[in-house]
Amino acid sequence: MSRRKAQTAIESIFIIAIILTGILIIVPPYLNENKNISLVVYARNSASNACTYLNTGVVINEADYTPLNVIIKADTYTYHTFQLTSISMNELDSKIQVNIIITYSGSAVPETTLETNIKQYIVNDLASNTNVRLSGGKLYFGGKEVEINVDVVRK
Repeated sequence: MSRRKAQTAIESIFIIAIILTGILIIVPPYLNENKNISLVVYARNSASNACTYLNTGVVINEADYTPLNVIIKADTYTYHTFQLTSISMNELDSKIQVNIIITYSGSAVPETTLETNIKQYIVNDLASNTNVRLSGGKLYFGGKEVEINVDVVRK
């Protein structure tokens, strides 16, 4: 009888070992993928908020909106259609690159100014409203440097 119990105990331990090994293989990539998706969602929300704010053409005197206020004032409070067109992410060895494309219609402000100020807003928004960390002028998320690229294209 004790041999049967010993064999059952060994079989149970073997089954538990197989289950735990499966968990160790499956869970880490799943969690890493969720972290990357979180970063894309954070960046998408910030870019979308920037477009919405610019589309209103109204200036709010809060420090968070300073980069976007420059665009609105330079364009004399005119309504333009800013729209988040696409967002993509590339994960390199020690860096995560987030590429954002925004389209707009009819602004007199140079595209480089639009890109610089929208990027600055996104960086500030990510650093202040998410768990993305700003250190030394660079963003970090999950131990990796984050590079935000904004491309503004006229329709």
